[in-house]
Amino acid sequence: MFTKRGYVTLADDSSLESKEPFLENAVYPQKERSRAYKWLHWIYHGLSVVAIVGLLTCLQLMTRTTQLACWDKFNYYSPVNDAVTPHPYVHKVFNGSLWHQTPWTGPPTEAVEKAWYDIMKYGMISVTKEDIEKIHHPDWSAQFPAESGGGYIAATIGTHQLHCLHYIWQDHYMEYFPKTQDKKQRVPELYERHYEHCVDYIRQSLMCQFDTGIIPYNWVLDHQNPTPNANTHHKCVDWTALQNWLEKRAVEVPENFVWTQPKDAISLGWNP
Repeated sequence: MFTKRGYVTLADDSSLESKEPFLENAVYPQKERSRAYKWLHWIYHGLSVVAIVGLLTCLQLMTRTTQLACWDKFNYYSPVNDAVTPHPYVHKVFNGSLWHQTPWTGPPTEAVEKAWYDIMKYGMISVTKEDIEKIHHPDWSAQFPAESGGGYIAATIGTHQLHCLHYIWQDHYMEYFPKTQDKKQRVPELYERHYEHCVDYIRQSLMCQFDTGIIPYNWVLDHQNPTPNANTHHKCVDWTALQNWLEKRAVEVPENFVWTQPKDAISLGWNP
């Protein structure tokens, strides 16, 4: 057959057919590069995700460390710190009006007394030996009996401050509290010492944790002098987070429980 116009011989034609299967199965360099690029894309994507997660973790740890450092700068050690430092401070505006009524003000009623009880109900809590040592108290400090779960007996200073404020408030409404009247008559010196202790303990606390916020003054109709406006902004601890922590550590002492010093107890020689 002719070959000059593109025709081929039968032998050449069969030769071409025999080569076609190899051409079909051949892998071209361009396809190899395409697959390699796809793998690199996913590798880079995975590395980016790992890097972002690592960065966020580091930022979280740095933030936590900064929060603890700031808290420790202005507060002494307490196991309660772990409960409040992870939570941001809560923005509150105090209502400082003379006419503002709250659940804790006014003549005593069952509702008012319950309101006071609710903010002091987690009075005695159990802490560890390590906690006691970190506040520089001896490891022979008093402990709860084993049947109550053990642990060292403690109370938060904030709860004690509230107790003192409540004590002063009760004195103001003495006629509503027969037991308080009876105590004042039976042991007047002890009652007065307790009262003065509470006044001075609150004084020490206020001076130590002095609130540096400012109270502006306003002109008020029919008032000659400028009047302080105590409706001020504050940053407060997360009360809910605090109470949740105290609830887990609180130890409820039975109503008729009688404390007795263990025989091997080390006792102080004075009343602190």
